[in-house]
Amino acid sequence: MASPTQAGAFALEAGKNPTSVEKFLSFVVLAGLGNAFIAAFLLFRLPADNAPSLHSLLIRSVIYVCGAVLAGAAGSRFYWNRLSVPFTGDSTLSFPLFAIVNTRAWVWVPAVVLLSRQDSPGSAILSALGAALLANGLRRIIVSETRPRDQQSIMHESEGCEMFAATLRTPQREVHGYAIALCVYAAGYLLINHFYLNAGVPLAVAAFLFAWKLTLDPQSELTLKLARRRAAARFPQVAITAILVTLYVMLYGIGHRNDVEAERAALDAGEVKGANADANHRRSGSVYVAGVSGYQSIILWPLPEKPKIVAPVLASISPYAALTAKPMVIKFDGPYWYFQPPGQRPGPQAYEAHGNPLTANIEANNFLPLKMEAVQNLGPPIRLARCREVQVTVENRDNVRGPIAVGVVLTDASAPRRPSVSLGQQTILSTEPGQFTVKLAPVNEVMRFAVPDTAPLRKFNQITVEYLSGPEHWQLGARVAIDQFELIPH
Repeated sequence: MASPTQAGAFALEAGKNPTSVEKFLSFVVLAGLGNAFIAAFLLFRLPADNAPSLHSLLIRSVIYVCGAVLAGAAGSRFYWNRLSVPFTGDSTLSFPLFAIVNTRAWVWVPAVVLLSRQDSPGSAILSALGAALLANGLRRIIVSETRPRDQQSIMHESEGCEMFAATLRTPQREVHGYAIALCVYAAGYLLINHFYLNAGVPLAVAAFLFAWKLTLDPQSELTLKLARRRAAARFPQVAITAILVTLYVMLYGIGHRNDVEAERAALDAGEVKGANADANHRRSGSVYVAGVSGYQSIILWPLPEKPKIVAPVLASISPYAALTAKPMVIKFDGPYWYFQPPGQRPGPQAYEAHGNPLTANIEANNFLPLKMEAVQNLGPPIRLARCREVQVTVENRDNVRGPIAVGVVLTDASAPRRPSVSLGQQTILSTEPGQFTVKLAPVNEVMRFAVPDTAPLRKFNQITVEYLSGPEHWQLGARVAIDQFELIPH
């Protein structure tokens, strides 16, 4: 008599806190997925060989899928043991069954990560597919601990109620529909703006909620046991399918990487095919080529101008000597740098191309911010004491709402420690909220930066313009070009 009483008391205590089971399972599910994604981002890469055999790729796919499953199971098991399991004493939900159901999502992690490095929308689609399969599997093996399990208990609860009580009962409010709609809208916005990896998160949440509400909750022990047997039987099918999908993703990624490398080699060699590809990039307004993981950094050179006939200048006379008499105009002809922290400049393997920031579409395909700088080398140095002000003329054609500021730094690149002085930063007026408009043509603005009287350098031969943008341009290159500099003498 004691054992059934204790079991009933335990079930009653669980019923007083109906969300404890859901919170526990949600936390364990997220822990397993997080551990699988961490392992995938750290370990899973495409092979360095440009022509690997199909047999080696198949073995690598099996290793990647098994590694994701083991990482997810380790993360879930760790928190399953550390936390108290809020199940009743007669619950038949065990960790092996729970882990088998979670493999429906873990097996897709390698393909999602590999596609995200290729900047492919397939990563978001596979994330939604894994979330839907996970919700369907969990729904079929988990029975709510607080809902009556049979019809007799429902009739027992209805005894003593007033007439038409069921008709007058207020329906329970649910927010799943609103959450699904918001997630779909957010995923659509991110997909349109090519944030494919970020779009996978709201799309997976929407797919999980939709599949959870669409799948029927088991109403009896018979259907519950049948669903659990089917979950174990379907594991090999899902695993084999995920291995084949991972194999296809690796084949596609290697082929795309080879095409990008061949195109880059043709551009470097100056072949006709490479020249046509470079011209196509300039016409389309995009120099961003998404290889397996994109370029780590990009150097964008202005389009070469037609040669001009200029009068010869005596070698003994510096071209900047006129700065003492009148302002000097320097047409910008330097490169634009695109890189990400912790780097301070483009790396030695940076991709170089000709183009204009006004039409170039350069963006990051990971979670790190994209930094942008414009560098103008002057050649002969200029004494800082002769310069009172630096005026920068910019052309703004950026149509993304959000302020963009620019800062000017003067550097003596010939000195060993490269001393520099910052002239501060200013916000481009046409990017401020009250002045923003959609621009079909570039808007020219002149920004004035005063040179301080005291500075740690005496001369400079390099002008660097730093682009400082808000969260709206966190992963986008600003479509703002530098037209010219004007040095105002004392």
